[in-house]
Amino acid sequence: MPGQLTDDVEKILNLPDNELRQLDHAQLYMLRDKAPPETQDKLASAEHRAFAREATAENPLLALPIALATIAYQPYKMLVPGSRSHASMNQAAQGLIGVGEGIVNALKKI
Repeated sequence: MPGQLTDDVEKILNLPDNELRQLDHAQLYMLRDKAPPETQDKLASAEHRAFAREATAENPLLALPIALATIAYQPYKMLVPGSRSHASMNQAAQGLIGVGEGIVNALKKI
């Protein structure tokens, strides 16, 4: 079975960015747990976007706190070692896009 997991990880890592960003947070979180270190930066942006999108859609009142945390998290990652991925503006931008998508999804439920 480990070969199958590797094949699945490889397949997902080769998805175009627009498809990778459509995966849900749980999928991306589990994938990051299994993926090699050199792929973490690519996966981090998609995971940040998915988390923000899903959390904001579930509770739109979290939009502002998540947006602020998204911005603050990148400098934190620069200062505190041990993160799986490097700090990047793309991660922050994808998180903010996710907040916007979450608000849109929440409004669609009304």
